[in-house]
Amino acid sequence: MGQVIPLAVTPHDYPATAAALDAAERVLLVAIRWWVAAFRRADDPLPQLCADMAAAGVDDAALSVDGLMSVLARTARRTIDIHCPRCPGLSEDEQRLLQVASLAQAGDVERAERVLRAALLTAQGAELALVPIEGLGHVFAMAGLFFRRRRPPQDRCDIESWAPPASAELRH
Repeated sequence: MGQVIPLAVTPHDYPATAAALDAAERVLLVAIRWWVAAFRRADDPLPQLCADMAAAGVDDAALSVDGLMSVLARTARRTIDIHCPRCPGLSEDEQRLLQVASLAQAGDVERAERVLRAALLTAQGAELALVPIEGLGHVFAMAGLFFRRRRPPQDRCDIESWAPPASAELRH
């Protein structure tokens, strides 16, 4: 009889550039960025989200992204660093949102809520964000888009931030 030896899976760090992300991460990142860009212009983000999600093969994810970002915009505890859609860099807040999506897709919803609550949202906001983030993970998985497990991003204080008010300007 053979022994079963569990192999420790070492999660990778988040890359510094959006181009180095996996397919699921890129799709979600672009959706988040376009949502914020539309919000900044006081436009409805759903038409662009629907088109982008359909092109990625995850049509139903548009409403989940919209729900997540609406909760984020209304319950953020601080300004959030979301870059413009074409920015090659990746902010730590964007990394956190990708981490939360990965955790939720893997079924670790309790930890996903803790990350949201500790890093970005009020306690109530983190709880409200779970429904759309779980839905997003499910829709992505059904389309074969899986989030990679990565190490959590480290905190830094030298980041340019997005504040939810509609009067914010694009800086990239």
